[in-house]
Amino acid sequence: MDRSPREPPSLRARFRRGLRRGGHACWILFRVSIPTFVVMDLLERLGVVETIGRVCAPIMSAFRLPGEAAIPVLIGFAVNVFTATAALGSLELSGGQVTTLALMIGMAHSLVVETAVLKSAGARALSLLLYRVLMSLAVGLAASRFLIGAAP
Repeated sequence: MDRSPREPPSLRARFRRGLRRGGHACWILFRVSIPTFVVMDLLERLGVVETIGRVCAPIMSAFRLPGEAAIPVLIGFAVNVFTATAALGSLELSGGQVTTLALMIGMAHSLVVETAVLKSAGARALSLLLYRVLMSLAVGLAASRFLIGAAP
């Protein structure tokens, strides 16, 4: 049995494969981001974002964030990071606020789907769900103290 090593793909072939994979990844992100931007803009024009902001302001103020920041957090917790990022992009936040939100969402994202997967795998899904949410809140509190100026 002759097992000579295969010749690696040419630079042109690797470049084409990279473009194809990159284009596919961009298409997936655009399919999520564009509708989210449109919905967020519509909700803002209808005054829904402002209403959510008023209702969530007391909770989000603990993280030194405006009430509207609850929208990407809830979307991230329920749906996924990409949709939360698109919703986050439609808000006018400082770098420290965006970083705080990103840390919170990163700790506890896609809770519905991932909890179901953990449960089917035999893990203590509800314990892990609670742990992820509590750690997200703890990280958000700590990050807000380091990254965002004094409380409003």
